[in-house]
Amino acid sequence: MIIDGNKELQQKVKELLDGAEDKSAAIYEAAEMIISAKHDGLIKELVEQNAKAAADENYRKSLGLHTLSKEENEFYGKVKEGVYQAITAKQIDILPTSIIERTLEDVKTASDILTLVNFAPADVKHWITGEHTGKAVWGTDLTAAITGELSATIKGIDLEQHKLTVFMVIPKAIRDLALPFVDKYFRAILAEAMQDGLVDGYLNGDGKTGPVGITKKLETFTSTGTAQVKTKLTTIKKFSPKGLMEVRKTLSNNGKRKVTELHLICNPLDEAEFVDPCMYGEALTGGYRNTSFMPIVKHVDANCPKGTGIFTLKGVYTMGISGVRFDEYDQTKAMEDANLVIGKCYANGRADDDNCAVVFDVTKLEEYVLPVTQVTAPGAGG
Repeated sequence: MIIDGNKELQQKVKELLDGAEDKSAAIYEAAEMIISAKHDGLIKELVEQNAKAAADENYRKSLGLHTLSKEENEFYGKVKEGVYQAITAKQIDILPTSIIERTLEDVKTASDILTLVNFAPADVKHWITGEHTGKAVWGTDLTAAITGELSATIKGIDLEQHKLTVFMVIPKAIRDLALPFVDKYFRAILAEAMQDGLVDGYLNGDGKTGPVGITKKLETFTSTGTAQVKTKLTTIKKFSPKGLMEVRKTLSNNGKRKVTELHLICNPLDEAEFVDPCMYGEALTGGYRNTSFMPIVKHVDANCPKGTGIFTLKGVYTMGISGVRFDEYDQTKAMEDANLVIGKCYANGRADDDNCAVVFDVTKLEEYVLPVTQVTAPGAGG
């Protein structure tokens, strides 16, 4: 957190809290100071853009600001009035689904891991996912045709099952801006707050307190309510056809899916120590080349546990958010929540099946070694 390395800010916050008669108001003000310091660059940029756009219509058009709907204008109007006064525990405001949709697009742009995920529409509470299998069969009558029709293993996701909580404070400098700039700030901060939680849920969720992550077994979640960790493969050592054979067979789901591209998720430390030395090797002509025989797209994220690598595919995991509501706790609530804006995001997610991801011990990867061919010159040795 930014306050950890900012001695001046630490001192200001300490003095504010120590000398305050109204502790609740002081906590809110301290939170605003911390948030303002953390996002100082973004705040200054938006304030400058707002001032210039007010005097220059052509500049305003060049910014490509979103045209707010009536529903969005009403929501941000309350934010402009001052979240501290307008959104209370007695007055809950639901974030318009259009803002959720655009925020999720922002999140996916910022996080390449989440580009692997299918997001259900923000205004639904239940979503169907499944593994579609089967083949067309010739038949002489209707009954024969029915026996060969395309089948689907259908599974439902309750998108209101779990909560992802985010904490937000809207600085006064932002509340003074035109609504499209309030929207720009709000979505930027909401996307940042949500991104880490969504990625962690996609990778590590246990199904009880969040989504079922791709490192967990769906079958154990179905039977016990808590998904257990998948067993790590220790046999993946090279990115060769033989080395990736088991990965491709598993991801194909018994030959029902075509695997043309692999997505590899790893921790930043493991990327440097194990993944890159295995993936890249020296070329005879100099420099380095990708030694894999098929496309492997890397996704590097600290939410992936160190020592763990994950091979998966794009579009085999579905996540959804049914709604986000905001409220601000008043002085009757617990002091640590006093006057903080809290967004509760109802969401869930799961893979189509257990074969959508292969978890392996990334430390077993071997460094690529350029093959050496011994050539004997004619007539050598007599």
